[in-house]
Amino acid sequence: MTPRRYVAPWCRAPRLLDPDLLGGLGLLLWTLAFLALSAALGVAQPLPPQERRTVSWYAANPWALDAVTRACRDDPGRLRGTSDCINADQARIVVAEREARARAGMRPEAPAATPDSERARQAEAEARRNRGDLTSPTSPRYWVARPMERAQQLAHCGRLTPQQQARFYCDAARAAEAEARRPRS
Repeated sequence: MTPRRYVAPWCRAPRLLDPDLLGGLGLLLWTLAFLALSAALGVAQPLPPQERRTVSWYAANPWALDAVTRACRDDPGRLRGTSDCINADQARIVVAEREARARAGMRPEAPAATPDSERARQAEAEARRNRGDLTSPTSPRYWVARPMERAQQLAHCGRLTPQQQARFYCDAARAAEAEARRPRS
């Protein structure tokens, strides 16, 4: 036989989930508190990462441009240097330029050239220029026909030693430069 423990009736602590607590409303209050807390935690979870928003994306989506611009102007101390604020700011310039061109009756601008498309265009121009021309880079004629490459080559030659300059056609490029600068009569 186990001894009974005596508990004084006035020392009894209320149980938190006791249905009789607060006249039967305790369980309902705890349920509502749990739902409110779980909803608040659900809202506070981080959002999935957003798609990349470039200047052209903002220019094509004016509703997002306005929202981000308002947010950036509302809190410039925290948001000023973010990529969204910078891109939205540049998109505002692009949109204003488009509107000004439309008002002036000018045709819209051509899409901006990317580095890859620019390289492809230069390679295409070089292929057209070289079609049938097998002139060696040791000849000044090669450098006369290619002024852009000649300027790059001369800039490169300025950083080379005399021994390296002989290997990299610097003498031919210099001769072509002198010929190009000579006044035509």
